[in-house]
Parts: sequence; structure tokens; C-alpha cells
Amino acid sequence: MAQTRSYELLYIVRPDLPKAALEEAITKFQKAVHEGGGHVLKIDEWGLRTLAYQIKHLDKGYYVFMEFQGTPDQVRKLEERLKLDEHVLRYQVVRQQ
Repeated sequence: MAQTRSYELLYIVRPDLPKAALEEAITKFQKAVHEGGGHVLKIDEWGLRTLAYQIKHLDKGYYVFMEFQGTPDQVRKLEERLKLDEHVLRYQVVRQQ
């Protein structure tokens, strides 16, 4: 069995989403961690911020930071879901020491 590790995930969601769709997107990725057997430690919504450069003709994005524990296989599956989601502009997963 793979070892559980701590990770940080930062993802940027489209700023033009309605509040309900934004909450649904945040909940979806939280559930994705739980479905894989991981544990969400913290979710911090940083809110709407100006991007350093335009992404898909947008100059703002809604930032969400999540700390969670899981296996490397679970992280790969989560990254695949983030990559395929049309509302996510960018994401980055980093393993904590």
C-alpha cells in the first residue's frame, strides 16, 4: 500500500462563474480527495485576484487553496480531474516535506 503524504493544491477558477457554480466546483474537488481515501485538512478561498497574465482572455481568477493528505496515485487522479474541468484555469499540486 502506498504511503500517505501531505500536499498543497492551489487552483484558479473562472471569475465569471455564478456563486453556486463556484461552490459546486470547490465541493467537487474536496469530494474527489475524500473518494480516493484522502483527507482534506484545510480549504482557504483567497477570492478574486488579478492574474499576472491573461489566461483564456481573462485577467482575473478566483483562487482556492487546499491542504490534503493522500497517496501519489490519488494525486494523479485528482490532477486528471482538474485538467479536464472546464472551469479551472490553472492548478498546481505540491508535496509538503
